[in-house]
Amino acid sequence: MAELVTILRKTSAEQQVYQTKFALLRKARMGKPNVDTAVLKTQIQAFQLLSRGLDVPDYLQETLIKTSGTASDNEDQPLFAPVDIDQDFEERVLRAGVPPPGGFPPPQSVTDSCEKIISNRITSRLTELEKLPANLGTLDVHNLNFDPSYKVPDQDDALKIRALLEYKSLMLLTKQKSLRQHIVFNLASRSDPVSESMTRRFSNRRVRVKTVHDVRLSEQIEIGQRMNKERQVRDRKIKELTAFRDHAHQVNLSTQDRKLRNQAMGRGILNLHNTIQREEAKRGERTAKQRLQALRANDEEAYIKLLDQTKDTRITHLLKQTNSFLDSLTKAVKVQQGDMTTTIDDDPENKEKIDYYKVAHRIKEEVKEQPSILVGGKLKEYQIKGLQWMVSLYNNNLNGILADEMGLGKTIQSISLITYLIEKKREIGPYLVIVPLSTLTNWTLEFEKWAPGVKTIVYKGNPTQRRELQNQIRMGDFQVLLTTFEYIIKDRPILSRIRWVHMIMDEGHRMKNTQSKLSYTLTTYYTFKHRLILTGTPLQNNLPELWALLNFVLPKIFNSVKSFDEWFNTPFANTGSQDKMELTEEESLLIIRRLHIVLRPFLLRRLKKDVEKDLPDKVENVIRCKMSILQAKLYEQMIKHNVLFVGSSTKTGMKGLNNRIMQLKKICNHPFVFDEVENLVNPNHETNDNIWRVAGKFELLDRILPKFKRTGHRVLMFFQMTQVMDIMEDYLRLREHTYMRLDGTTKADDRSALLKKFNAPDSPYFMFLLSTRAGGLGLNLQTADTVIIFDSDWNPHQDLQAQDRAHRIGQTKEVRIIRLVTEDSVEEAILSRAHAKLEIDGKVIQAGKFDNKSTAEEQEAFLRSILEAEEVRKRSTSNERDDEMDDEELNEILARSNEEAILFNEMDKERYELEGPERERLITLPELPAEYQRDIDEIQEEIANKKLKEVETLGRGTRRGNGGRVYYDDGLTEEQWLNAVDKDAETLEQVMEKQRLKMDRKREKRKSTKATSEEEADAPTLEATPEDYQEEEEDEEEEEEAEEEEVPVKAAPIRRRSKRGSATPVATTPEPPRKRRRGTVGRVETPVKADSEEPADTDNDAGAADTEPTTLLAKTTQLIESLHGLTVTDSNGDVRSRTELFETLPDRAEYPDYYDIIKKPVALATVLAKAKAASTKGGSGSSYKLLTVKNDLIQMCRNAMRFNEQGSDVYTDAEVIRAEVEKWYKQNK
Repeated sequence: MAELVTILRKTSAEQQVYQTKFALLRKARMGKPNVDTAVLKTQIQAFQLLSRGLDVPDYLQETLIKTSGTASDNEDQPLFAPVDIDQDFEERVLRAGVPPPGGFPPPQSVTDSCEKIISNRITSRLTELEKLPANLGTLDVHNLNFDPSYKVPDQDDALKIRALLEYKSLMLLTKQKSLRQHIVFNLASRSDPVSESMTRRFSNRRVRVKTVHDVRLSEQIEIGQRMNKERQVRDRKIKELTAFRDHAHQVNLSTQDRKLRNQAMGRGILNLHNTIQREEAKRGERTAKQRLQALRANDEEAYIKLLDQTKDTRITHLLKQTNSFLDSLTKAVKVQQGDMTTTIDDDPENKEKIDYYKVAHRIKEEVKEQPSILVGGKLKEYQIKGLQWMVSLYNNNLNGILADEMGLGKTIQSISLITYLIEKKREIGPYLVIVPLSTLTNWTLEFEKWAPGVKTIVYKGNPTQRRELQNQIRMGDFQVLLTTFEYIIKDRPILSRIRWVHMIMDEGHRMKNTQSKLSYTLTTYYTFKHRLILTGTPLQNNLPELWALLNFVLPKIFNSVKSFDEWFNTPFANTGSQDKMELTEEESLLIIRRLHIVLRPFLLRRLKKDVEKDLPDKVENVIRCKMSILQAKLYEQMIKHNVLFVGSSTKTGMKGLNNRIMQLKKICNHPFVFDEVENLVNPNHETNDNIWRVAGKFELLDRILPKFKRTGHRVLMFFQMTQVMDIMEDYLRLREHTYMRLDGTTKADDRSALLKKFNAPDSPYFMFLLSTRAGGLGLNLQTADTVIIFDSDWNPHQDLQAQDRAHRIGQTKEVRIIRLVTEDSVEEAILSRAHAKLEIDGKVIQAGKFDNKSTAEEQEAFLRSILEAEEVRKRSTSNERDDEMDDEELNEILARSNEEAILFNEMDKERYELEGPERERLITLPELPAEYQRDIDEIQEEIANKKLKEVETLGRGTRRGNGGRVYYDDGLTEEQWLNAVDKDAETLEQVMEKQRLKMDRKREKRKSTKATSEEEADAPTLEATPEDYQEEEEDEEEEEEAEEEEVPVKAAPIRRRSKRGSATPVATTPEPPRKRRRGTVGRVETPVKADSEEPADTDNDAGAADTEPTTLLAKTTQLIESLHGLTVTDSNGDVRSRTELFETLPDRAEYPDYYDIIKKPVALATVLAKAKAASTKGGSGSSYKLLTVKNDLIQMCRNAMRFNEQGSDVYTDAEVIRAEVEKWYKQNK
């Protein structure tokens, strides 16, 4: 209350001051006698209206005009100042209504201006209202009567209320406009009730009830109408046929006359044309030979003159097409360089003078010496030239492909480029170097040797190690990041954030597939200023693969695979793809010349024979080996019947196999690749002479390897199959040859250790066993001088890569390449196919092969035709020819000097004396088991007769082999049967057996629920009925993941990505045992036994052994649910379950190598299905216990750890799952 009194007092004081000043002002004004108060009021009213933005009424304007003539105090001054007429002439013209030169503005613009004026006035008024004082129209404190009975006047706040109402009404203007617009829109869009009723007239129509009489009447009317229509059609047809007959008779008469007249004239014209055609053909052949000679001589001017004389549309069209393609590429090069200031002249004469290479390499820089920070040695002259070419690409803002032949030091040249850019161009980085896992160690060593001053991060290891490296990457404390293809994809969120100055990719032919995950990841997420691809084989199969490489390094130049493919395809196709015309030699040469012009600025390729004159020669010899009698028997069985006879290991004695080509290759390599064959021939599994006597290639190696060892030569032997490498290890231990082994299961760290041991000066190792795919890339093994290709690869460049492991810079001895091929076998077809691919690489383009559209079916048909042809040739010539190479001819091939030839002959004589003349080196027919001495046709006939007898016996009801039941149906739906067939025959039998078991369980369940039981017949027929399928739907839904094919989209790449790096031990120091031990490196001793790979768990807990079926199913479900709870956060921040890849088995069609390595596949779905089956059988009828569940899960983890690389996500998940299973079993057993 005190504060209120203080405020009131202060307000009253201010009011008193205001009134005092106002009284003084009024007194001063009233002192002037000549003031007209009426005029003053009029002026005040006009001023108030104008201040509010309102128009002054006419009567006020008239009053103001009348009073304006009154003389002021200073009558000497003029009333109006002189005005410049031209100052606002245009505005006054517009106000006067005179149209401007261009006419009046459109009404819309006037309306818009009026709207703007009104809007401005509203805004001004709002501003004025907002600035009004808050105490507008308040009471005067002095007029208040502090009497409780005093009533405050109501009208004192009227001015403030009116101002507030005006302010709020103006603020509602926008809402009013929106409301009016909404109302107008609704009124305009309101539908017409009359039209709506018309649309509903069909729904309101009353349907007339049809009666039987109406139906019969309608049928009679329809029959009558149909008969009338048929009669009319028949009559009209008869008239047409009659007219046709008469007309045809007349036409035949006239045609015969005309034909006789035309035949004479046609014969004369035909003779004339034949004569002219023969003359033109002779002239065209002469001109074509001249053109071809000019083209071969690279005389383009003479060639074009001859082409103009010939007027050959095909060649002219091809020449125009190639020239236009070159012009488009030239423009694209300038776009890539970012310089379009220099335009290309459209004059045809000037176009001929444009040098495509000079346009690309416009900025030239000569490199005379290597960078000073490149300290590992001195670059050779051709390597300096390669560095200069790469620097020219950098200067001209281009990218390229360094495609030097294997062994010319592409790695060193790439390191020299990085050091040159760091030292000369001040480009400190970052640089990204992407290499295969097999060459990562070699790149690391080369960086340490040649560029120790460059800060390099080798990005690899397990997730923990990579996270430590990621911290260093984020800080930017590096210049070069060296990593593999896998981590580029896996750790994309980290590595793609960096803007890389230069990217170098080794073995860049991996980018040949533009749809691959690696290509998509690099092109979509990563940013590179410059790109360089290193590859020794830029063209492996076809030209689109080459385009894929060019598109990756130069996306703005080679941006259309369609135009590139059309250029290299036959441009003269007819209506269909079946009528495509092949190109002639002249056309092929023309396109080849143009292709060389296109590739020359962006692709640098030098051969060792051209740049390394001091490099020793490389001599390759193909040695054909005979088959042993065992191989011939197995080969014949596979060719004729696509089966192998395996004795009593199966019910029928036969084993059906898929992929006949692969099985034939296995037979050519060694029969013991099939464990069933080894069980028959060598049941004790002892390593003896039979290991080389049963295979022709091994017998040949048994003759030549001692010669190489005696003369001090060291051997590299390359294989396609690790199973054959296992057998070779046994043979080498038998002969006490020291060796080392490297395949896809060897870890990256172990590779470097193996290379150092083998390349050591006093290395005791005589041989190095390598797989072609894993050991043929990036390894430096020049200490060996002999390379043996045990079996050829479909891709010949893989074999070339393998050969160059020894024939490379630093080799001082002549390198001898020996390729083993089994005669009259599928290997000859593979070798011929490889030679055809090499011809494509040699020519770059091959006539008639431009379409590159061959499909897998066509390739399969091609192989089938070759197999059939060679089978016929083998049968027809087996008794007439004997092309076996004798020892003397073999020594001529192996010997590198006369002294070695003499020594080899002496060693052969010693071997003859030791073995004796009576013993055959290859195994003979009497030495084979009795099963292989019989003809397979007789064996198959016996099996067929046996089956026939069983069917007859079963038909009489005397056989009760299957509980007295005969199965005439497999019980499978069409989809289930097709899925099982797509996998293989064993899967089909398993699925059929599962389906029959489910049908039996359903029948037993139905019988148990019946009130009265019925006796079964002696031989009831078990067929799948619709009721069976209907009752089995629920069980099928629970087990469909375990029985049907399922390939997760995201799971497949992860499983395939790590398959080449499985953690199989590597044999480095052999010991010659007498027993066979190949189970540790991927082979199983007795694959027939299902429990050969069962985990060794001898826990015989009574509680686990006596688990009840229901308890078993419940505990199994509980265990699997606990495994589903194991989660992990990936590099992208997403949470995934560790069991997502273990739910179902991999598809056999997608991952055939998985089932070759893993003999007992297990998945969570199969474990759960076995537990359900055990629960339905009961405790006494099932041997599936909780201990078996645990062992199956452990086996599942072991399979994943064996198939995948250590450190991969799958390997880590398997370790975690295995630990969880063992922990859970200890708590719940």
